Amino acid sequence: MMQLKRRGSRLFRKYFLAFMAMLLSSFLFLGSAFLAFSLRYWTRDKLTLLAENTKRATNLAELIYQPDADSSPTANQQVLRSLLQTTSDAVDADFFVCNAQGRVVACRDEVPTTFLPAPVHCVKHATLTLSEKVIARALAGPYTVNSTLDGAFEEQMLVATNPYFLNGKAAGFVVAVQPVNEGLFTYLGSIMRLFFLSSILCFAFSFVVVYYISFRLVCPVREMLRATKHYAKGDFSFRVKTKDEDELGALADEFNAMAVSLATLEASRRNFVANVSHELKTPMTTIGGFIDGMLDGTIPHEKHAHYLGVVSEEVKRLSRLVTGMLNMSKIEAGELQLNPVQFDVSELLFHTILSFEQLIARKNILLVGLEELEPMKIRGDKDMLTQVFYNLIDNAVKFTPPGERMEFYVQLHASQKDDKTERIFCFGLRNTGVGISSEEIARIFERFYKTDRSRSYDVKGAGLGLYLTKTIVEMHGGQIKADSDGETYTEFAVLLPV
Repeated sequence: MMQLKRRGSRLFRKYFLAFMAMLLSSFLFLGSAFLAFSLRYWTRDKLTLLAENTKRATNLAELIYQPDADSSPTANQQVLRSLLQTTSDAVDADFFVCNAQGRVVACRDEVPTTFLPAPVHCVKHATLTLSEKVIARALAGPYTVNSTLDGAFEEQMLVATNPYFLNGKAAGFVVAVQPVNEGLFTYLGSIMRLFFLSSILCFAFSFVVVYYISFRLVCPVREMLRATKHYAKGDFSFRVKTKDEDELGALADEFNAMAVSLATLEASRRNFVANVSHELKTPMTTIGGFIDGMLDGTIPHEKHAHYLGVVSEEVKRLSRLVTGMLNMSKIEAGELQLNPVQFDVSELLFHTILSFEQLIARKNILLVGLEELEPMKIRGDKDMLTQVFYNLIDNAVKFTPPGERMEFYVQLHASQKDDKTERIFCFGLRNTGVGISSEEIARIFERFYKTDRSRSYDVKGAGLGLYLTKTIVEMHGGQIKADSDGETYTEFAVLLPV
């Protein structure tokens, strides 16, 4: 039991840890995707803001520095400087103006009165040099980028540029730069804190759900494992209990059905062993007793012929039993092969009935239908079909009370199959006086099975006759049917393709 619990616990841990690993992986993937999308959104949002403000600064620069502007250079200098300072402070970025050669000519700290011709001398922008590639792209039109501008800056920058035009010609461009790291970690930190808090709550809830689901998944498996322990000990009364209607529930139902079948088979096997043991012991005892009696003189010489006949019948009985058991073994191993030949089935049937002549006469059984037998050729394994007729007639003779009757009929029928006419041989045998209940008639073709009525009538049977009969008929491509009202008659019908 401890080993069973440990195995069940390991299975539970496997399910639970597998679910939790998948759940954790999903959260990690979701967090990574959420982080990447947040970074992309933040970058795009910042670049859009920088682009809008560079465009605004460009429009004002073009307005106040037109050659025909009335304002003085000093006034223009103050307006542009105020614009750059205000815009830089508003979006927390560095705004400056470059001429067509890429030199900084105005920034928030310094705006020369000459504007375009004179570069600034502030420490931050005086040494800033832009490559020809960057200058050409900036003069071509507005653009945004996340870059160091070909090494102009030491760290990654969010950059927005917008060219301005004087006298219809691109005279320079306004640049807005902001370090990528500035404000990014604060933004991502806030986002990830919210995500982390939500993830913890979801993970806690998922932990409970996964634990419950894993437990529910493992419970039927534990029950089935416990059932196999009982079945291995021969106890087939244990049943797997489950209320689920899913695949595991269906498996548990099939497991219980298997237990019922195993219990039935085990009971049949035990009965079979008991019957076979009795079947072997009784004739062997009889044979041994009579032979010993003849050898030691207990049985007079004039009665030897009579008792040798009894011994002969017992030997035949043993032979039939051994043959039936060998055939059953061959059937289960798939080794029983047909040897089809063409023969007169009416003649075979008549000779088989003659072998029961003395027993039929002793019980005063009336035979009906034999006078209507006509020669009828079919193709099949003659020896096996002899066994089929012998078993059916043997059963009928055993279970027909004295003074009752047995009815035979042999017919040929035409059957339409796949646009072809197929001839069907039909043999029927009906005996009166004893019936089979509807519950038992569905099982009479099972191996080792003996009906309740056979306990008293068929004390010598092992429950193999009808099983072998059905198997042989089906090997010939035919079918066998049984019918009874439970009280007054029993009828068997064998259908074989000619």
